Parts: sequence; structure tokens; C-alpha cells
Amino acid sequence: MTDADYALELGRRLRAARNRRGLSLLDVQERTEGRWTAGTLGAYERGSRTLRVHRLVELAELYDVPATLLVPPPVERRETDDLPPLVIDLRRLRKLPPTRTGPLRRWIAIVQVLRSDSSRDVLRLRRSDLQSLSRLYSTTPAVLYERLGAWGTLIEPDDAAPTTMRRRSPVVRPARSQPRH
Repeated sequence: MTDADYALELGRRLRAARNRRGLSLLDVQERTEGRWTAGTLGAYERGSRTLRVHRLVELAELYDVPATLLVPPPVERRETDDLPPLVIDLRRLRKLPPTRTGPLRRWIAIVQVLRSDSSRDVLRLRRSDLQSLSRLYSTTPAVLYERLGAWGTLIEPDDAAPTTMRRRSPVVRPARSQPRH
């Protein structure tokens, strides 16, 4: 969630709390004897002005709601958000020892049946697939992605055509930090 998205969501919650109390922007201005002007409140509700915490608490008290209900929840990042798309070279996978790749092979066979994917060369997996696979291997998605790259089973998504396959290096991008609000 960007700062702008966060401000818009906070504004939406402020407006909803005010409306639940049956108050207009002018009503709030009158009740607070001008401490809160209609223009300032409108700017907060549109997300075009930044609201400080102590002011948020004041509004929560005025609207008779817990301040925590006005604050948007943090966006949870998935462990797979920073990983590139997962495209498996099935021909290379078949050349690896089954002792290492057995669970992955069985899982791929099931996915192919469920998705009616009869490709013998390449399989594109979803990020949620990587999450599930990492549980199967008792590791994290990033570590499994790196392992698949080290095995030589990952290829560039744009080069998924069987005639032009390029090995993907096992690069794991660092997680982006999220701003705190």
C-alpha cells in the first residue's frame, strides 16, 4: 500500500465514522467551535492532508470510536512478493536424481492434471505454488527458489519456448521495507 493509498483509506474510515454519527463536516466544525474546520476535515477525508496521531485520537473521541478502528491495517507482505516468476524446465528436472526432486516431481504431476497442462518441457507456477512447495520441502519460498535455480531447473519466463531456454541464475532479491504509519 502506497502512502497515497493509505491516506485514502484512512480518509474513508474517518468519513464513515463521521457519517455513522450522523454528522456533516459543518456539524463537526460547529461542535468543536472551529477547532476542526470543515475544510481541514474534508482534506483529511479525501486523503490530501496528513493527519497526526494526536489529531486522529481527538477525532476518534469526537466520533466515539476506538482510534484503532480508524487506522488501516498493515498490508501483509507474502514471502514470495520479491521473487521473480517461477518457470520450471521439466526436461532438466527429469535429469536430476529422484531422491532430490521426488516431492517436486509428484507435486508437478498433480498440478499438471489439475490444470490440464500437458506440457512436457516447461511449467509456469504461481507464487502461491511456490509457497505450497516450500512447505513440502520444509523451507522458505526464497530458499526453495534459490535451490531450484542451483539445480538448473529455472528458466526465464520470456524464454519458456522449448527451443530457446536460458538458465536463470538463483538470485533472490532483498525484501523491500514498508513504511510505517
